[in-house]
Amino acid sequence: MPRPASPPSLRTELLVNFAILAVAALVFAVAGAVLLYDALEPARTVLYIGLLIAADVTVVVVFGAYQLRRLVVQPLRRTAAAAEAIASGDLDRRVEAHSSLELAQLATSLNRMTERLLHERAQLVRAEKLASVGRLASGIAHEIGNPLGAISGYAHLLRVGANGDARALDSVAGLERETTRIDRIVRGLLDYAKPRHQSPTPVDVNETLRHIVNLVSEQGHLRHVALVMTLSQQSPVIHGDRHELEQVFVNLLLNAADAAGESGVIAVTSAVMSRATVEAGFERRASDRDAGGMHHPPSARVSAWLEREREADSVVKIIVADSGTGVPDADADRIFDPFFTTKEPGKGTGLGLAIVARSVENVGGIVWVERAREGGAALHLFLPLTGGRVACDAGTDEDFSAGATTTEPWRA
Repeated sequence: MPRPASPPSLRTELLVNFAILAVAALVFAVAGAVLLYDALEPARTVLYIGLLIAADVTVVVVFGAYQLRRLVVQPLRRTAAAAEAIASGDLDRRVEAHSSLELAQLATSLNRMTERLLHERAQLVRAEKLASVGRLASGIAHEIGNPLGAISGYAHLLRVGANGDARALDSVAGLERETTRIDRIVRGLLDYAKPRHQSPTPVDVNETLRHIVNLVSEQGHLRHVALVMTLSQQSPVIHGDRHELEQVFVNLLLNAADAAGESGVIAVTSAVMSRATVEAGFERRASDRDAGGMHHPPSARVSAWLEREREADSVVKIIVADSGTGVPDADADRIFDPFFTTKEPGKGTGLGLAIVARSVENVGGIVWVERAREGGAALHLFLPLTGGRVACDAGTDEDFSAGATTTEPWRA
């Protein structure tokens, strides 16, 4: 699809307008002077020619002022008003696009600055939340951890002393189940808030995905869903902590399995993309072309990440999509906040995706959510390949899922 033409330069537009105006004024003045010189009395000819020139100059000045006001003054006033609103705290305000190249670049720069301010503010809020959760987690681990261990010990003694009483055993099982859930919440808090000792090593993304899918499948979490993996034929290797990457994939698969429900579908894809491809944009999927697949520029979130990650020559894009109900647009960023969950009470702690976001950021990546073609949510991950250059998948300059990929169907 051809890219939209860039707007004309303000300098060029002004020069062309004033050149046309000057030529028209000159022709009009010369023609008027010639006609009046022959038609009027000699005594009045100089007066009328002077009035004609004055009128000509007035038209030039008025039209020039109008062009300056239309092309420069009004756009600058609108831009200044938007900048004042942004400076006053209205970070949802954006500068409207202008018809000239220079002012359009100015509007784009101001909008990018605003997006960066929003991102920095979100990072600051997240850091404050992380500090608060860290203090909370350390207190909970101390105040609840020890009594919880004692409760678990007493529950074990009750099970031993139940003497086969079905009602007593059922009550003990419920007690053990809930204490285990509390322990999982405490451990999740500690995993989210407590900095882990990082041991970065080369990690094969595709091999890790296969391993986690096998692990989660063997545990029975995927028995009611159909899972299809479409992985790059290349072996994308990132430099990070393998345990953290495994935890990311486990959380994403478990969330997708919960969202897909009975007889649902989970799609897992990976593809290697060059930085230039990501910056230029790409088509959504090869199979979407018949449905009007079109050029899909990177989002503002991805563009901001690309500005921060200057060293990444290529990236691996991972998508975990499900056929569930999806994520409302209003919750697209909130799902990565600790304790935010769309699940029913008792079904989740709201820490899984928060841990995913933190772990992805630890390796210099980015994660976001979009609506999946399967109908539910699609979690997208970009992980930088900085340890060495990896050949990009064939076709990824136009379509990230076309070309050198392999499809591996799984039925758990």
